[in-house]
Amino acid sequence: MTSDGTTQTTEYWFARRFPVGNPRNNLAPVSRKALRVVGVFVAGMVLGGLMFLLLGLSGQFVVGAIIFALLAGASGGYFITKAASMGDKSHTVADYKAGRVPGQLPYMS
Repeated sequence: MTSDGTTQTTEYWFARRFPVGNPRNNLAPVSRKALRVVGVFVAGMVLGGLMFLLLGLSGQFVVGAIIFALLAGASGGYFITKAASMGDKSHTVADYKAGRVPGQLPYMS
């Protein structure tokens, strides 16, 4: 509860793909904010790959590999951190699609 007597809810961006109890605990996006996180990851990988290709073709293979590794690591770390911190470990994507999660925005809003 907050100081004004209301309950505070956490806005989740990701939810489980499989039911609770299943050993697989993969997360999938359930909001547009989560899709932006996925977009940042994909953009980091693509930009890193393009830099690797262009620098590799110009003879600077090692520099291209380093830039790719940095961009891939940074965007991957961002994705993993956001998914872990904004992930709902108690509900599945199906729960969000069906509207069974109280206090949460509708699926992909």
